[in-house]
Amino acid sequence: MVDVISSPSVLVRRGRVEELDQLEEVYRQAYRGLEEYADTTTFRIRNYLNWLYSGEPEGFFVAEVAGQVVGFVSIHAQWWDKRLGETGEIHEICVHPQWKGKGVGRQLIEAAIAYARERGRRYVSLWVGERNWHARRWYRSLGFEECGVQLGEWVRMIKPLEEAHDQ
Repeated sequence: MVDVISSPSVLVRRGRVEELDQLEEVYRQAYRGLEEYADTTTFRIRNYLNWLYSGEPEGFFVAEVAGQVVGFVSIHAQWWDKRLGETGEIHEICVHPQWKGKGVGRQLIEAAIAYARERGRRYVSLWVGERNWHARRWYRSLGFEECGVQLGEWVRMIKPLEEAHDQ
């Protein structure tokens, strides 16, 4: 069971509801320059973070460095996709810009994928902004594929999990 994943400087663990207020700033900073894809008011950001957490608290992971939360990922492992069936849907991943390129995002994604795999999912899926070229390249480098589905400004990406199994 995924409870904690850590490297020498980064601890990835399940998030706690009382940390959601701290994550507002991580969210704002992560979307700097990409505001077209983000909620921008405090009210909407807090509602969104609450929705992410309350939808599946066990699938909400944070990355912590020296006691400070620097990133998070939210995955709902019982999401329904009409083409895939049940999938592990990554709704959000945010890393504070000071920690981008240091493996934090990769560790968060690995925690989300492990969580989906533990629940027997055959796929992990997500939507990414069509002009967020950096994220699209990054997801491809992690084995996600664009599947030709687009909803407005959002592009669908899927990662098959060959080793998924029921528990």
